[in-house]
Amino acid sequence: MTPTITTPDQTDKARQIITLMIALDPEAQGHTLARLVAATAHGGPGTALEHFASTGTLDPEGALAELNELRVPLEQEDWIDTLGRYILLNAGARS
Repeated sequence: MTPTITTPDQTDKARQIITLMIALDPEAQGHTLARLVAATAHGGPGTALEHFASTGTLDPEGALAELNELRVPLEQEDWIDTLGRYILLNAGARS
């Protein structure tokens, strides 16, 4: 029998970190922040955002298509805008 490992839910902590990074320093809206937002917003395994969050490898077209379909609370819209800007600015670069 394989032991089951339960980890604590870090969703609230991720929300706090994302909000603080966006509010405090626009320069910090880089790769790490984009991956954190993608990890919080992705639709599950096998999605472009999940792949980016877990590996750092970006499929710009797939990620943007997923962003266009996301529905988030009003207070998280700036997160998605930040991630979208990151994707657009880094579409041709190594991510």
